[in-house]
Amino acid sequence: MKKLLLNLLAIVFACTSLRGASNTADTTLPCVSAYEPNNTDETAALIPTNTDIQGAIYPSGDNDTYQINAPANSAIHITLHNPAANTYLGIYNDATGEYDWSLDPAVDVVLNFNTVGGRCYIYVGAYGEPSETCYTLNVGLAIPPLCLDTFEYNDILDSAKTIAIGQTVAGRISDYVDRDYFKFTIDTPSTISAYMTNVVSEHLQFDIKNANGIPLRSGVYDATNKTKHLFQYGAPAGTYYIETSSQGLAISPECYQLTVNTQPSQECADWYEPNNNDIEAPEIPINTDIISKLQDPDFYLFYVPSGAYYCEVRADGLWPDCRVIVTDPFLADVGFDHVEYNEDYGSVEIFNGGGNYYLVEVNPYTGGTSSDKCYKLRINVPGAAARKGAPTNRNEAITPVKLYPVPTTGKVFMEINTKGENEKYITISDLNGRVLSRQKYGVVNGLNKLEINLPSTLTNGVYIISDGKQSKKILVRR
Repeated sequence: MKKLLLNLLAIVFACTSLRGASNTADTTLPCVSAYEPNNTDETAALIPTNTDIQGAIYPSGDNDTYQINAPANSAIHITLHNPAANTYLGIYNDATGEYDWSLDPAVDVVLNFNTVGGRCYIYVGAYGEPSETCYTLNVGLAIPPLCLDTFEYNDILDSAKTIAIGQTVAGRISDYVDRDYFKFTIDTPSTISAYMTNVVSEHLQFDIKNANGIPLRSGVYDATNKTKHLFQYGAPAGTYYIETSSQGLAISPECYQLTVNTQPSQECADWYEPNNNDIEAPEIPINTDIISKLQDPDFYLFYVPSGAYYCEVRADGLWPDCRVIVTDPFLADVGFDHVEYNEDYGSVEIFNGGGNYYLVEVNPYTGGTSSDKCYKLRINVPGAAARKGAPTNRNEAITPVKLYPVPTTGKVFMEINTKGENEKYITISDLNGRVLSRQKYGVVNGLNKLEINLPSTLTNGVYIISDGKQSKKILVRR
């Protein structure tokens, strides 16, 4: 932006002042600029590249603005011949905000600029005590050779090219109607991770689709690294497609590299239901990946060991408007994260929170629900082990404990499934993890319904009841 460049120059040169439009009257310059008036972005003259053009800075503090259209990944070499003293040269990409400038007090002012492409403005002006001058400007443009589109023709689903897992393939989207389709097959339930590199324009998109061509997820753009990525957690065995396109938007031809990797995992399902409120929240272990389907708000209970200084609650595989909310067991706010545009995860950090239980809610909000979207939740507590008696993996918690009535006046019924056990110890703890009661019950393989009498010493409030593998909250109201 011209104003930005001038403001930056004003900081460096305190005597700089912005002046009005040019006035060619009464000039003694031997040259005439064919591009005047061109002292604003709106009047910027479109000039040819790799060609000398004549310009002039007139006595009244004139400045000149030009524009070019740079193809993707262009290298621009600008030379300003015969500038007067106190002349600056700047360039600004209108689409990306990239800019640079030069103040070299030399016979020639040179500026090299690499851009991702798009409309670029070139500025010639004066600072300090300007003087009128004629100059010659040359905007050299080097366009990289166009990459090969090795897999053409693969513009429709039926012509998709088969790629191997872990293979990096190169492709090119030539215009707004071009598309590339690739397909691959997984034999077991897996988490699919796909990466697209050398993504010059955010409009260059890629999506994963199921065997019927139904979209599952879209890539998320990383502007810093010029990449896009997507994760499909717990994808069932079968054939999948990757589609790349410009989303129907006009772009310059763009090259990219695509890599698809897989990692065996549990199949996507809503394993922990019912868990759509804080009372039904199952306890999950720390430092363990939890994969589940986001069909409605999901609540989980977790314990941060005593002495732990730092804990991160992170849910990956989300979409804009999803939220990750962490509270204490009394539902007092600890922190939350709202997933924004071009994000696919939510993260909440807890400091100095060891020795306490917490609740995490993963909520789709207006992000919608999808029977095909699973997310990964992980409670990261560096260097800590899981609470003794807590579930150590997903298989121990896929059949949730049922507990009723809630609230209770003194007696609850617990339904649990057991295998290979003949007794269970049921503990009741306060929210600080202090055990208040421990009772032994006989159990058999399959479903067991336990009648649990709560200690008469319990006052009204919230407590944790556990069968040694799963924990839930109970609310006592006498």
